[in-house]
Amino acid sequence: MNTREKNKYEMIGAVSTFYERERDSFTNVPAAAAVFSDLKQIHKEIGLNEKVVNEGTKGKVISKDISQDEIVKTGLVITGALYGYAATENDAELMTFADINSKTFSKLRDSEIPIHIDKILEKANALADKLIPYGITEEKRNDARAKLDNYIEKFGIVSAGKVTKKSARETNLMLFEKADQKFKVLDKLMLGFKESNSDLYSRYNAARVIYDKTGSRKGEEDKSASSAKTTTVNSSN
Repeated sequence: MNTREKNKYEMIGAVSTFYERERDSFTNVPAAAAVFSDLKQIHKEIGLNEKVVNEGTKGKVISKDISQDEIVKTGLVITGALYGYAATENDAELMTFADINSKTFSKLRDSEIPIHIDKILEKANALADKLIPYGITEEKRNDARAKLDNYIEKFGIVSAGKVTKKSARETNLMLFEKADQKFKVLDKLMLGFKESNSDLYSRYNAARVIYDKTGSRKGEEDKSASSAKTTTVNSSN
């Protein structure tokens, strides 16, 4: 990521943190809550992708103990349990998510596989003990998480032994573009709080700011210009 992207990444994280703190304020506005959740996932995917890329470019190491095949197999076992649970509960959305096989992963870029496994583990952790009858205990979930974290940290993309900066940048650029689209929707939805909860609206805008290295922020000049205009108007009165 370049400096601009890093700053933007931090801003997305700040907005996600804001939402976690103020989650109860959006109970009656599920559309806004959904966008906040999407941004949180985008932030996580950018971070995971960057970590995989950084570790993957440090060395061309292939481990016999920790491999891409191993984490994919683990992911498939967990999705099998998720599918079984979804079928029992008649959860069509979860069934669609969990209805995957090895070919699903073969269509993904190497850098996207750990991100997809992470999503699977998040679903499993959310259901927790409900998956025990389907063979997924807390121990198995923790073991899967440890394998994935270790894979990302030590070996990066081990199946290919490398990752190109071009493919990594393309992935992150798409994620940042997706975030921009989400923010366009969220900014409009947050206008509903401008009068009803001005304090919440102000805190959102504070988190929404992109800071540069010196600590100044985007829009600072615009605010100064606006202030100057206001002073001029007041003076004329």
